[in-house]
Amino acid sequence: MARPRKSERDAAGIRLANAFWTLLEHHRLANITVGMVAEQAELNRGTFYYHFKSMDDLIDRAIEDEVLGNGSILQNMLSLVAGSSTANGFEAFIKQDIERIALLIKQGGMDSFSIKIKCLMFGTWKAILCDEGEELSPSTRMIIEYSTSGVIGIIAYGALHGSGEMPPEFFPSFAKSNSDFLVRQIGIAQGIPHEAVLERVRTTLRIAGMNDR
Repeated sequence: MARPRKSERDAAGIRLANAFWTLLEHHRLANITVGMVAEQAELNRGTFYYHFKSMDDLIDRAIEDEVLGNGSILQNMLSLVAGSSTANGFEAFIKQDIERIALLIKQGGMDSFSIKIKCLMFGTWKAILCDEGEELSPSTRMIIEYSTSGVIGIIAYGALHGSGEMPPEFFPSFAKSNSDFLVRQIGIAQGIPHEAVLERVRTTLRIAGMNDR
């Protein structure tokens, strides 16, 4: 049997990912199986395994898409810092991402996702700040850890207590202040002038196609 064309594979992968998010609205993460995802997506298990090695692989890639993918939380936070977005625009773009991360925390617990998200942050900032062969300084890693923990904590609070307790303008304002702090402090810790850090952020956004947001 011939393999599906790339566009068909991509479409099936999106269906499987969306099926996972739909199931997560009603099931604990630990109870969701490959069979459930395939059935929800109206695809077979073979198609699932063509796209993902396991449920853990699907979960890891789902987290990565929401945190780092095009139009994701991190990209929009960087856009705020770079001055190419406003707090109001930020809120509109990341609403689904926040809801999905909150759903993961609510249905699966925070600890494992916190570690995964922080690892993604370290990798992203290393790519932005470090030339080939360089590493993030210990101080830079601590600042990223502190800043990321704050964002995760706010999302977790909304997941556990209900977003109604949080004023709608709070998260965009917090995200802007948090991002400004992060960029200034990691520049100091990494020994890179603030404007140079901002230019690297803008370059990253241009490559990702986010500069006009």
